[in-house]
Amino acid sequence: MDNNSLKKKLISKVDSAMLGRQRKPQVSIVFLFCLIFISGFLYRFLWMKPLGENPPLKLHISPQNKSISALEKEPQTPNTTQGTGTSYPTAAEQELQTLMKVIEWPAPPGPTEYNFSTSPLTTEFQLLFPRGAYYVGEYVEVLITARDHGGRPKAYGGDYFQAKLHSPTLKAGVTGSVTDHRNGTYTASFLLLWPGQVEISIILVHSSEAIAVLKDKRETRPDKVYFNGYFHGTGEVVECNLNPPARNVCEYHDAYTGESWFCIHPKQVPCSAYKGTATGGSREIHTPEEARLLDKSVKEKLISSKVKPFVVLSPAISVDSRANCSSGLPNPEPSGFYYQDIWYSRVCKNRAFPHPDNVTKCLTGKIMYMFGDSTTKQWFEFLLRFVPSLQRQDLHAQFPAPQLAVDMSNKFAIQWQMHEKPLLILYGDRQEVHYVATELERIGSNKEGLLVVINCMAHFVTFPVKVYVRRLQGIRDSVVRLMKRNPLAKVFIKSANTGYVYTHSSDWLSLQLDLVMRAMFSGLPVTILDTWQMTSCHYLPRDIHPGPVIVKNEVDLLLSFICPT
Repeated sequence: MDNNSLKKKLISKVDSAMLGRQRKPQVSIVFLFCLIFISGFLYRFLWMKPLGENPPLKLHISPQNKSISALEKEPQTPNTTQGTGTSYPTAAEQELQTLMKVIEWPAPPGPTEYNFSTSPLTTEFQLLFPRGAYYVGEYVEVLITARDHGGRPKAYGGDYFQAKLHSPTLKAGVTGSVTDHRNGTYTASFLLLWPGQVEISIILVHSSEAIAVLKDKRETRPDKVYFNGYFHGTGEVVECNLNPPARNVCEYHDAYTGESWFCIHPKQVPCSAYKGTATGGSREIHTPEEARLLDKSVKEKLISSKVKPFVVLSPAISVDSRANCSSGLPNPEPSGFYYQDIWYSRVCKNRAFPHPDNVTKCLTGKIMYMFGDSTTKQWFEFLLRFVPSLQRQDLHAQFPAPQLAVDMSNKFAIQWQMHEKPLLILYGDRQEVHYVATELERIGSNKEGLLVVINCMAHFVTFPVKVYVRRLQGIRDSVVRLMKRNPLAKVFIKSANTGYVYTHSSDWLSLQLDLVMRAMFSGLPVTILDTWQMTSCHYLPRDIHPGPVIVKNEVDLLLSFICPT
């Protein structure tokens, strides 16, 4: 076999292994050389298997160690009707009911006028149980008293506050835990974790009245955000969405996941001409009174207080009792804190990776798949910038197509891939975006070095909770099957970021889905990376796409679980 034939054969194998489908035949010289060099290495750790007709798997969890104790293949319980005519819910429907209880939120006693809703201008907090000295390891509590726009105390709860204790000069911060007493008062509790001067900041994210509006529109108006569909052979643009936007629609059904995407039927071409989707826009769905409750003048606002900064003293004895990072560890409250711009996890003894050599030493000989949205792409892009030897490969496809980076010197590779619609992006070709559950089924290996990072949340906050639960059920089932095929694989679930506050979005909506995600993956031997707190207590403004210093700390936390020592 001549050299050209060998090159073509190796390129075909690696491209199929990393991406699970055929790519365009044109390749650059750099891409050719890189893939030839690492082809043998990739196949040591990864092989792709075709999708089968496996029935759903039922997972049995050992509560002592949270490990997979058994996996039994069982068909999902169907709806059944017995002699009494009673219809029994499926296992998936039962889980949805349980999850809706997990995210229950106190509601106002009835419709409330704007002037009687909670106001950030009149709501305040005060220190509980003040004392002469405060020491690291102790707790401090404050009492929040909610008042309406007339200054009247509220008699019911349901407001959403975010609290943090921080030291701007020390670049330190930690989130506080807020307890709703359901009577218009709240307690915010803070663990003192570093010595020095500290101060307390509390934000009213939404009043309970605004949350009632958000909850109602989430469930009843999934069409508030819509998408544009494009077709070959016509310039016509039609509306698309997760639910049929009209009677005459094209349904694009995924047989494996059971999910569908709908577009209005174009007038001149068949449904098969569909080529891709882009963000369409948003609809104004609020009444004038509802809009006032959600106006930027009353949401995401600091509340006032006479509590002054105070000094925290060092403890007499300081002992680090954290264990090494490993899968299945619970996230305590708080899950960590910043000090001098470095995140110190309370889950485990996390590490810093200050130099590129630290990262390459950790990732040598590994394959990492990142599935998710632009927040995991931030991780991918950070590693590309931080590690000079890690080079992006030209796959001749544009965003949101999968992205591949290879470090030939240290023999590791990272692939990022966007999850399937809904996607609030400029344009996504249907050939380049795939369901995470489907892609997970293509990964098969029983060797050490397989890493999987999953994030799927932000693009679902405007839709009913059941839509998100259905997507996560498929992903979770595929994760279980992957871990059965390869018990050595390490799987990481990235939590939500705070700061997703665009049209029809909200940190409260994100929090709801974050709680759902944690509940659905609890008990599995996976690692939930709590980036929610990492993005909520830093001094940088909250943003769904956090600044580089936060991203580096997030990536360092991930690497700490990959290489704990």
